Amino acid sequence: MDVLTLYNILEDEADEELLLIANCLREEDNEIFTERSREGCFNILVEKRLIDNETRFRAYFRVWFELFNYILNYIKDDIKRRPSNRIKKPIPPEEKLSLTLR
Repeated sequence: MDVLTLYNILEDEADEELLLIANCLREEDNEIFTERSREGCFNILVEKRLIDNETRFRAYFRVWFELFNYILNYIKDDIKRRPSNRIKKPIPPEEKLSLTLR
């Protein structure tokens, strides 16, 4: 067996391994994205814990809840994205703003 044949065999095996790894990552990523609306940081922390507590909200975002809503209403149309074939559930403007402020 010559060097070129051996190289091609090793290259094919490496490509197969890379495809397997990529498929595993795709499945994990898909699960992460599908569960984001239920288990994401914004849902758990902000919507369930900080919305009801003005002091904690202020400490976390460094703005009062009223100012957060004012900013959100001002820029909401500019940062909102419509669903498409590629992105079924885009990130809501509230979550984008909270990430930016944090």
